[in-house]
Amino acid sequence: MKVFTRFNHSFWLLTITTICLTSCSEDIPMINPGTPQPVVYGVFDLSQPVHYIKLSKTFAGTTDPYTLAQDRNQIFYTDAQVYLTEGSGSNQIPFHLITDIPRAEGPFPTLPNELFVLNQKLYADKYRLTIILPNEHDTLTADFSFLNSFKVVIPKAGFKRFYFYEDPLLFSWNSDPAAGLYEIALNLKYEEWLKNGEFRVCTDHYTRQVSLAELVTESNRYNYLFYSDSYFAHLGTSIRKDNTVDYRKPVDLEMLITACDTTLSRYLDWFDLEIDDKVNPNGNIAGAIGVVATKFSVPFNNLVLSPRSQDSLVKGRYTKKLDFVNNPNW
Repeated sequence: MKVFTRFNHSFWLLTITTICLTSCSEDIPMINPGTPQPVVYGVFDLSQPVHYIKLSKTFAGTTDPYTLAQDRNQIFYTDAQVYLTEGSGSNQIPFHLITDIPRAEGPFPTLPNELFVLNQKLYADKYRLTIILPNEHDTLTADFSFLNSFKVVIPKAGFKRFYFYEDPLLFSWNSDPAAGLYEIALNLKYEEWLKNGEFRVCTDHYTRQVSLAELVTESNRYNYLFYSDSYFAHLGTSIRKDNTVDYRKPVDLEMLITACDTTLSRYLDWFDLEIDDKVNPNGNIAGAIGVVATKFSVPFNNLVLSPRSQDSLVKGRYTKKLDFVNNPNW
């Protein structure tokens, strides 16, 4: 989901801004080393059996930032302990550390990367996340509770044919005062057949965040009208025309509708602002940068595009130059 992907990149956004200050000179002065600030991100999804916590720290120094970032000890804590406590009980649910996570392609693909992982399904309850940093003589805590079960009313469970043509397309779900943001994500899988006879399978990812102001209230539901132009316009820019491609054929469509709690929505509101501040005032971890929040996702898998939707993909003004063809097997 886009919401959690941002968190994977936010560590660098925060640390790089605290590392270097630029001037009109060709020299780049570095900030002198200071006390590292913990950076914690976690978004728990009640519908998932695996949960992650990203724990790192800010750093600064007189050496080249890229060189500093090669040192794991500059980025991560060596002795951290991370666990959850359920409700008012004392039962500790420990996370375990994994350090062999590959980085996505980008400016820092070879730098160290690690996460704390909990392989256990959680249930609707109140929780406390505790992070113990023995060497720093510090303990971080964050309290959170899950959203109520998020129910999508429209489209109905089990639907298969996606009519992404007859605008507007209605989405409807139950309202929950604990939710502050929603997201609709579409993953279109398609085959690219090349002129040399080879083919490859590609996936296009589209996400649309929906704020409360964009929703229409009806009894205990929220309704949202989705116009297809925005999706086809996205395809027209994210998929490039390629002279080596003979044709492209859609083969699968997946959709994920997600509700995020108000803690996460407030944090993201701040995150998008261009202000100079080291600690987000909407974070919920005292003494640390970051946020611990919750979401609930409802998947719709193995969808197919209706014939008219495929026609829009093949002949539409945004995508007609991308060499798509209809899939007769749908």
